[in-house]
Amino acid sequence: MASRFGPSALHQRDARSSLFDNYTGDRTRTNSHSPAGGYGIGARANGSGSGSGSGSVGGKNGGFRPATPNSSDAVLSELESQNDSELEGMSAKVKMLKDITVAIGDEIRDSSALAEKMNDTFDNTRVRLRGTMNRMLRMAERTGVGWKAWLGFFAAVILVFWYVWLF
Repeated sequence: MASRFGPSALHQRDARSSLFDNYTGDRTRTNSHSPAGGYGIGARANGSGSGSGSGSVGGKNGGFRPATPNSSDAVLSELESQNDSELEGMSAKVKMLKDITVAIGDEIRDSSALAEKMNDTFDNTRVRLRGTMNRMLRMAERTGVGWKAWLGFFAAVILVFWYVWLF
């Protein structure tokens, strides 16, 4: 099936992706990279592997050898040590991700607490401003000067402070 996006080399980023480039599916073909006595394609039905082909999968001649260990304990211990080192690396990455998620959770809790505190502060400020505005309106009624005059006076005072602060 042809790619509708044109030729791309994204599927071959490193040497590992070219592992099966020369594989055509022919079971009788020998693999030049594996020894004749190893696992997989290297064992042939004509007896070129270790044994006479009686260890092939499914009892068929010309198949693959089963993945049973035919090597020393050194190879097995090497594979086990590689698995252990990979497991340690993955464990370290999982611990790092856990630490990051715990830190994110702490930050979220702190932010929520701060937002709640700010909400309470703004609510208290709103109540105080409402009380101050009501007291100013009552004072304006007692003096006989309208609230519009007081508003203009306070606006003028604010403008003077703003002018002095900027210039």
